[in-house]
Amino acid sequence: MKPAASPLELHGSFALAMSTRQPSLSLFSGSCGEIAYHPALHALGSSLVLGDPLCSEANRPAMLAEYLAANPRSAFLQVSESTAIELGRIGFHCTPMGFESWIPLQDWHLRGQARKYLRYVLSRARRQAVTLQDWPDYLERMDELQEISRHWLGLRRRNASELHFLARPLDSCHDPATRCFVARRDGRTIAFVMFDPLYRDGRVIGYAASLLRSRELGSAGWQDFIVLGAMEHFRLRGLEWLTLGLSPFAPAEAAQAISSPPATRAIFSWWLEHGNWLYNFRGVGFHKRRYPAQRRTMYFCSRQALPLLELRDALAAMRVRPLQRLGGHLLGMLESASG
Repeated sequence: MKPAASPLELHGSFALAMSTRQPSLSLFSGSCGEIAYHPALHALGSSLVLGDPLCSEANRPAMLAEYLAANPRSAFLQVSESTAIELGRIGFHCTPMGFESWIPLQDWHLRGQARKYLRYVLSRARRQAVTLQDWPDYLERMDELQEISRHWLGLRRRNASELHFLARPLDSCHDPATRCFVARRDGRTIAFVMFDPLYRDGRVIGYAASLLRSRELGSAGWQDFIVLGAMEHFRLRGLEWLTLGLSPFAPAEAAQAISSPPATRAIFSWWLEHGNWLYNFRGVGFHKRRYPAQRRTMYFCSRQALPLLELRDALAAMRVRPLQRLGGHLLGMLESASG
């Protein structure tokens, strides 16, 4: 007899659904679903909820009420508009924290000026004899993937490290439903992309491109080559969606029913304009704009109109060390100026 579907398999249709299975997170099990959260990091801290509740839309108010009764000091990160509206009704301040790019696979094509770059990526791969492979046995090849990932992190910036929480690290990608596609040239793997499943009512309806890595600096084209090939693979199998995930702090309109505190909006805007030493916010958003896609505004929700402590804790949960990254950024600038 087939076991009953889990809350993840029933309701995990949002981009971070599989990320709720990170070992560092806790699961609150309610009467009608689950909520994943990072426990408070200190006595004055808040629990940090990751993504939407794993429950039906109809049960969302009850699920949130149950969770908040047990964890009243909480903030919510990267939640959908419907969750933000519900949280706004019970006193939370909800601020757009960027948008997610969602591609309806059955409508996807490569015609037109807007997709010129993507066509170039495919022609470049053909010229250089780069091939695409699906690695269903990726767990047995994790050492090779880890080596590529470490090399990629070393190319990115000083003091770079694997992100956690809002991004699922490679060492927690061990679910058999996760897919790994790689680009190979001359018998060598040069890039890979991990795709996490999106679930609805017990079946996979699409994938989220969750982790993109390459051996070569400035080689996003190989990752795009993988994404395009995987999209076609998924489309031919009748799947509905491919999401590229969040463009953090990219300008995004809030729903009319949501009132956003100006102070938090100002912080997010400053991070986008001046915080690239902390994370490549602008680069991530620019790259995803190459794909014509639906944009879904995502929200940060807090009981505080100025949630400085919660934002600091969110960076800590992601294992981002601002002072260390700032030091590396300044040292890099000095080396560039003197070189």
